[in-house]
Amino acid sequence: MESKNVKRRADKQSRSPKKLKKSMFFSLVAVVLLVVGTYWYFQNHFLPTAKVNQIAVGWLTVDAAEAKLVQLNETDQIVIKTGTSEKKINIPEKYLISKEYLQKNLHKLTVKVPVSKTFVKELQARLSTLKLPEGTPAKNAEIQWVNDAYQIVAETKGTVVDQDRLFKQIIADVEKGTGNYTYNVTDFYQKPAITKDNRDLVASLAKLNRQLAKMINLTINGETVSLSKEELRNLLNANGAPDNEKVTAFLTQLDAKYGSANQPVLFTDVHGTTRKYKNNGSYGWGIDLEQAKTLLTQALTSDQATETVILPITGNSTQGSKIANDYVEIDLNDQKMYCFIGGKKIVETNVITGRYNKGTATVPGFHTILYKTTNVNLEGTMLDGSSYSVPVKYWMPLISAGGVVTQIGIHDSDHKLDRFGDKQAYKTTAGSNGCINTPGTEVAKIYDVAYEGLPVIIYGNIYDSAPGEFDKPVDYGEIVK
Repeated sequence: MESKNVKRRADKQSRSPKKLKKSMFFSLVAVVLLVVGTYWYFQNHFLPTAKVNQIAVGWLTVDAAEAKLVQLNETDQIVIKTGTSEKKINIPEKYLISKEYLQKNLHKLTVKVPVSKTFVKELQARLSTLKLPEGTPAKNAEIQWVNDAYQIVAETKGTVVDQDRLFKQIIADVEKGTGNYTYNVTDFYQKPAITKDNRDLVASLAKLNRQLAKMINLTINGETVSLSKEELRNLLNANGAPDNEKVTAFLTQLDAKYGSANQPVLFTDVHGTTRKYKNNGSYGWGIDLEQAKTLLTQALTSDQATETVILPITGNSTQGSKIANDYVEIDLNDQKMYCFIGGKKIVETNVITGRYNKGTATVPGFHTILYKTTNVNLEGTMLDGSSYSVPVKYWMPLISAGGVVTQIGIHDSDHKLDRFGDKQAYKTTAGSNGCINTPGTEVAKIYDVAYEGLPVIIYGNIYDSAPGEFDKPVDYGEIVK
């Protein structure tokens, strides 16, 4: 019995390894089949955890994944709320979904499909068709004159939509795929470029206050004029800088007020009669506007609290509105001419003036000597058509009212020596074509002391009843009592 049991155990032990080997073989085959099957399976399917643009496509075939990814291009809308209405546009297809691209990326866990190259341009084109409300523009903070002081007036918000900023935000959101495409235009109103806290604006205000606190004194040919706070303010722009046009206008007004070249002239003749004449513009002095503008602008912008500006002048600074020192006086009625230098009479002489016709008259008014020269031929045509050519040794042409060069002047006429002293000679052929004919010895004395701008005052009424019309500026002068 014992031997039989031992034999059975031995047979059983000999069969166990065979079963184990067989089991292991089938397991290995199963594993191989599983691996091979899995390999072949995922040749046509995405990996279990695969995602395309965050959409799960695990275990799906390329065809199934393509069908599922259609949702990426599902029509979505952009909504823009304007307060009174809503503007809507459809988002164009964004992604290029193709079997070829999915097959190429089949074994990746994370896949992003490409965006259409024309997507952004098409979206921009659709956005450009939107018509948004015009709105009211925002207003920048600015400096204004309020209650006798410069102050910063705060900015105000507008209702004009900043379309560029709005559209850029929409495109950025759509490209990111946020999924929320509703916008309110109030969030995209244009903002003021300059606010009340703007550093440059605050600095400009401080500069303005310093400018207004300045003391500027102007010296005009010895007379001092102080600028008031109001005058200072009117010379500056909102940024505290000198305004070129306002500075020029201000100096022009000063010139008109103080410059003697812009003022009427007063003259008392040898008979004691005082008359006021229009200035012909070449007598007296005025402010040199260009140089003065430069100097005043520098004073306005300097850091000095007090500035004194000596305004440069043009012309003769000693020539005031009252003529009393150097002048030539011509009395038409008496046919006399006088010359005073330094207030002293150096010449008194008979003259012959223009022929008795308003077209050849020696015109009354205030004149000045344009220049002086010697040995010239005076040529021209008389009213009757006859021409003349007269050689003279001394010639001093005049500038008349309005700055007109009338071709009338003072010169020697010794060929008429026998007619000087005849107060009616001007009514004969001895009368000139408007010039003041003078004996050579006397005109020589005037010529020696004459200078450019020397006043020549002509008065009298002998041509009032003359035929014709005056062809040159006439100023009888206003009698001053």
